[in-house]
Amino acid sequence: MPDAVPGPTVPPPATRGEALAAALAALDALAELGETIEDEWTYVTALAEAGRSRLRAAAGIDSAALLAPDRGAAVVAACAETARIVDPHRAIDWLSTFPAVVELALGVPGAAPGGSFGGAPGATPGGAPSAGPAAGPGAS
Repeated sequence: MPDAVPGPTVPPPATRGEALAAALAALDALAELGETIEDEWTYVTALAEAGRSRLRAAAGIDSAALLAPDRGAAVVAACAETARIVDPHRAIDWLSTFPAVVELALGVPGAAPGGSFGGAPGATPGGAPSAGPAAGPGAS
């Protein structure tokens, strides 16, 4: 069952700056929800600050740069997904995930699958190749 009913349709941002503003607002809402778990306050605050830094870098220096409509729509969809979250634990999970989703939506180099997460099939976050399935007894 979804957390909440989807909200109204939002037009896609026309510029990278508008996309950044929308993403920062969504990130702040996630942080606010995550901070309701007292024992996680420090962790949530650190995640939110790291996320803000990533989002600002992803938006680039020229906030007036035009954004392709499909990229703007992807940012809106990601923000709408965060707005559906009502569980503070899920909000904390999304604080660590959301900036990467926005980077991908904005077309940040290295953010696409195979980009900053390694580049090769089977790579793990950080770039190390995965070991693949473990061979069990009798495997050849």
